[in-house]
Amino acid sequence: MPGRLSGKTAVVTGAGNGMGEACTRLFAQEGAHVIAVDVSAKDMEKWQGAGQVTPLVADLTGTEGIEAVARAVEDAGKLDALCNIAGMNDLSYPLEATDDARWDRIMDLDLKAPFRLCRRLIPLMVQGGGGAVVNIGSYAALRGNHGPSYTAAKAGLAGLTRSIAFAYGSQGIRCNIIHPGGMRTNIGEHSGGAYHPEGQARLTAMVKAMPFFCYGDPVEIANACLFLCSDEAKLINGASLSVDAGMSVC
Repeated sequence: MPGRLSGKTAVVTGAGNGMGEACTRLFAQEGAHVIAVDVSAKDMEKWQGAGQVTPLVADLTGTEGIEAVARAVEDAGKLDALCNIAGMNDLSYPLEATDDARWDRIMDLDLKAPFRLCRRLIPLMVQGGGGAVVNIGSYAALRGNHGPSYTAAKAGLAGLTRSIAFAYGSQGIRCNIIHPGGMRTNIGEHSGGAYHPEGQARLTAMVKAMPFFCYGDPVEIANACLFLCSDEAKLINGASLSVDAGMSVC
């Protein structure tokens, strides 16, 4: 039987590991041609020779990386879905310990890169008759439990999502955001060092005080991305979906 994304072309960023890897794998299984993007050539080796996947090593914090993705889309001939998953967190650095370099590093990948990709790729989606954008936010955007840079970037991404949904809905573009809770990923490892002891202690105390908490697997986010990019979600635009086992109600 044809998959839920049969005949569609998707761009998935952060495809080398974690949620991006899970999303790439699931989309390919569901029939999509996936342009899989990641900054790590080593992490992308797993996609070499995968029939449904076109691996692309690119740094999305620069315009050259954005243009490389655009060229891959143009070569594919169309774009039906964009999943902005690549990101890093601020390792729970509190306000007074957040220097400009850390702020800029988080903003460049977590907010500016999705903005640039949407700005460059949505017109290509419109030319093809429409498509779906899914941004990956965070529980932190709803509750502020990380440091200011990560929290602000993810909250800004939620605002970007709503703006795109409003501006492009009439042109066949749907844009939604998923807010994961605690996930079994190695985002900390890819975020440039150790967690700040004060910020991490505060986050840990908050989690321990919750009546329930569990870590999710990346495939849970991939399943949500699949639904939002499928025709089953054709009336869902500008939505914020928490995939956090209920953390956001605590």
